[in-house]
Amino acid sequence: MTDINAIQFPSASFKADSKTNIAIQVYGRRFLADQTPIEYLSEFLLVFHSKKSEKKVTTDELKMNQSENSFNVSEDSRYYFPKSRLPLKLFSFFSQSKLDTRHPIHQQSFLDALDELGAKTQRGLSDAEKNNLVNTLQNLLYGFVGIANNRTWSTYSFMPITPSFLGREVTWPHSSKEYGTWSDSAEDFQLDRHNFMARGGEALFLQIAFLFTNDMAIKSTLQKIEQNAAYQHLEFNLPNLKHKLENALIQLLKDETHQLEEICHFVESTLSEYDIEDNDNRSATLATIPKSYIIEGFLFANEMLNLLSSKISKLEKIELLQQLCVLQVLRSIMARSTQIDQNNHTTENYHGNYAWIVCNPSATTKDNVRKLAESSFSKSEEIVYRVMRSVGKEKNLKPSDYRQVDKHSSDVFRRMSKNIGLVIPQKGSGQRFVLTASLIRLFVYSLIESGTRIKLNDFLSRIYTHFGIAIEGQQIQEAIAWQLERNDDSVLNIDVSWVEEGLKQSGLLIELSDAISIVNNP
Repeated sequence: MTDINAIQFPSASFKADSKTNIAIQVYGRRFLADQTPIEYLSEFLLVFHSKKSEKKVTTDELKMNQSENSFNVSEDSRYYFPKSRLPLKLFSFFSQSKLDTRHPIHQQSFLDALDELGAKTQRGLSDAEKNNLVNTLQNLLYGFVGIANNRTWSTYSFMPITPSFLGREVTWPHSSKEYGTWSDSAEDFQLDRHNFMARGGEALFLQIAFLFTNDMAIKSTLQKIEQNAAYQHLEFNLPNLKHKLENALIQLLKDETHQLEEICHFVESTLSEYDIEDNDNRSATLATIPKSYIIEGFLFANEMLNLLSSKISKLEKIELLQQLCVLQVLRSIMARSTQIDQNNHTTENYHGNYAWIVCNPSATTKDNVRKLAESSFSKSEEIVYRVMRSVGKEKNLKPSDYRQVDKHSSDVFRRMSKNIGLVIPQKGSGQRFVLTASLIRLFVYSLIESGTRIKLNDFLSRIYTHFGIAIEGQQIQEAIAWQLERNDDSVLNIDVSWVEEGLKQSGLLIELSDAISIVNNP
């Protein structure tokens, strides 16, 4: 069994004892089923955009720090310094939140904040015009809400489309205590709960950041796939990859939102007294990951770069980035599980040593590929479950302990795969792997360099060599052999017209003849 305690990055942040959840030790700190796709992406971008440091530092030292908007993290890194965005959330979300989550002192503070903003608007406006302007700004910003649900206003999140919309989780304990001022209540806001921003985005960020360190294992691990023809489309020059990806992420946050940023700056500067005191210098502790995610992190970085470079709208990039983050979580859990699982069979043409067979979402119960897709999902769940029980047995876990273990392992795999439509139905029998039109679009933009085109069968092969998703040909034969745990020479008549139709609907397929089709990333 792999030593799950000796391979964590960054080492300065890693602390584990006999009480540490084994799923967190195996997969990293931490994937959680309750974290939503948009919050995985938001947290990823938050860490990227924030300054990072080896120690808690002064405000002046932070100003000199060069780790903002970068993947600059070392073994000694322990902290990053995210903004709270509390004034912006108070203004944008408070009036739309549930009444029973609003504390009286915050209600008064909100009304005072509206008056302060009205006083800072253009001179010469009437009171009615000032109120209308403030309400318009409020409605505008609320229109960019990412997650609200039944949460307290401070735990709402924005769509991560501009730097000012990137903020840490700030929870309110629903205290019945009376406060004289906002400042008195501000002391009870909590910054370390991680109920919603559960560190999953931090873990994904660290997978890429570790790739750009000087760890000796990185070069030797990537050499295993560098000579493989299936991966020749990737950027193996890591300094170049880092430079391109950082610039692409910076550009993503800048594009099309300059005026929105100005509005946010106006609100936050005017309402700065409603922030948490010394927020600029309030550190957050970095998550940790196992160092085994080298190939997964490398593929993730290349896929993200291709997607960010594609000629699609910013909002579509944000939507597809969320799905890519979830796919990375699923890929990470499966790849790590197969590394540890002593009973697992290998897959010659996919490094992860697992395979997911997908079928047409509308396939009938008699469809043979659908049956394989159902078995594929069941086996994947079984592996994650088995690995957790095997590690738990070594750690002498009690049966009651596995409820918390599953929350960070098998529950994540099940819920997140359904969340992005990779598995249907949500409940009931016949749960199976499928590809939606949105996932097919994601594969085009993330696996094909912008402005290039490849043959359809090469595109389907890339989906397999990146994600272990088998659709036809040699890939599906290998997937069947892995699934049955024995060689199988049976030949299936695979219909991929449903994939072609998904590409056609998005305008991404060029049919040259009945036999040759080209997939195009414009």
